[in-house]
Amino acid sequence: MNLRPIWLMNPDVASRLLPLQAGLFDTVVYDEASQMPVEHALPTLFRGGGCVVSGDEKQMPPTAFFTSRIESDEAQDFDGEEPDEEATEQEIQAYDETWNRREIKDCPDLLQLARAALPNTSLQIHYRSAFRALIDYSNACFYANGLSVPVRHPNATIGRERPIEVIRADGVYRDQTNPGEAQQVVEVLDQLWCRPYAERPSVGVVTFNRKQADLIEECLEQRAETDADFRERYRQERERVDGEEDMGVFVKNVENVQGDERDVIVFSSTFGRNAQGTFRRAFGVLGQKGGERRLNVAVTRARRKIVMVTSMPTGEISDLLTTRRPPATPRDFLQAYMEYARALSAGEFETAAALLRRLAVGGSERRAAAAARSEDGLAASVAAYVESLGWKTTRTREDDAFRLDFAIEDPATGLFAIGIECDSPRHALLSSARAREVWRPGVLRRHVPALHRVSSQAWYHSPDTERERLRQAIERVLGKPVREVA
Repeated sequence: MNLRPIWLMNPDVASRLLPLQAGLFDTVVYDEASQMPVEHALPTLFRGGGCVVSGDEKQMPPTAFFTSRIESDEAQDFDGEEPDEEATEQEIQAYDETWNRREIKDCPDLLQLARAALPNTSLQIHYRSAFRALIDYSNACFYANGLSVPVRHPNATIGRERPIEVIRADGVYRDQTNPGEAQQVVEVLDQLWCRPYAERPSVGVVTFNRKQADLIEECLEQRAETDADFRERYRQERERVDGEEDMGVFVKNVENVQGDERDVIVFSSTFGRNAQGTFRRAFGVLGQKGGERRLNVAVTRARRKIVMVTSMPTGEISDLLTTRRPPATPRDFLQAYMEYARALSAGEFETAAALLRRLAVGGSERRAAAAARSEDGLAASVAAYVESLGWKTTRTREDDAFRLDFAIEDPATGLFAIGIECDSPRHALLSSARAREVWRPGVLRRHVPALHRVSSQAWYHSPDTERERLRQAIERVLGKPVREVA
């Protein structure tokens, strides 16, 4: 223990390997605790003098549904296919019993126990996503817009890069699979892998049920058998390692993807109309209790881009969009995400933003604060002066720790070149001077190269000096506006 003071293992290995000794470790740290049943944690809790429990109650609960042979067989029967009108009473009863057992196993977990017994601290900064659009849906629906996200991009850049892209496959859903979508996923991967190896993003494929994941893997193998070039690229991607971390391509269903992340996540939403043109609202694990938590896991795995290959008629998934009521069931959350993805993919940014405002849980106070900030007289005065110099300003809607009053795009790149804030930010996370003046600017400059702060006192008492300071800051970054040069 002196030679190896830190041990990394799962609870089962710890129980079999370590002496049953109280206080064997000073501290035991649990990660992904929302997936750990309490009884699995007890042996390691006993071996620790103290513990730190980390997890997300909005992500996957523990489940033993796929762990035993018997239940794995049941999963094949019930993964995504509800009994139809012609099913016998015995088949319906068997289906209900299977899902009832699952719901029991979805609770309780170590995270719930810890939240009731230990002091709680919430992480409020999100770093993974290269575009805010990748986290905005989950931030609104599950985290009350409480996550602060440093990245900033103009709408033109988002429209060009399309961080969420929807591809309509409109395949036929049969035998709990969608062959049309499977083939389309292979085509998407082929296009991504046509780039030189050093320029390729890491990729993961996520399906909405397990049988579709198996089918996609079969399609990849079939393509590799007939296309030598594809076979070599597929081999390279399966063995991909970035910084000593396994970043190989994977194909998983939503049950097994928590903890993974890749540059690009390709979805096969799987479900769609059958050969008779009927769309049955059966979505497997995503339609059952806790389905919204599984959806949250799935849609937050991408660092740079999500490609949604789908056959689902979004308007028929639920009645959320037509009734204007708040989301209440897993189907509601699924329909909302599919509509959000469609709107962003089509460049309908106002539609996407309006949907997120409607979905935001407990966000009325935050929206009111953002509205008050957007009407701030100082910000309006500063923006008017900048525009009088010939620069176009872009206001920001967010009211998080990384909020800027507005930013200016670089005409050469289309990206934000300088962010401008009026007085110091007042977010609760920035109560300390170190967070406000050192940490926040350091993080923001990874996405906006230059920052400038306008003093309200100087803007009022020494307006000429403060305006000149602002003008010089902009010109150091961007030079003079085109119209002034002309």
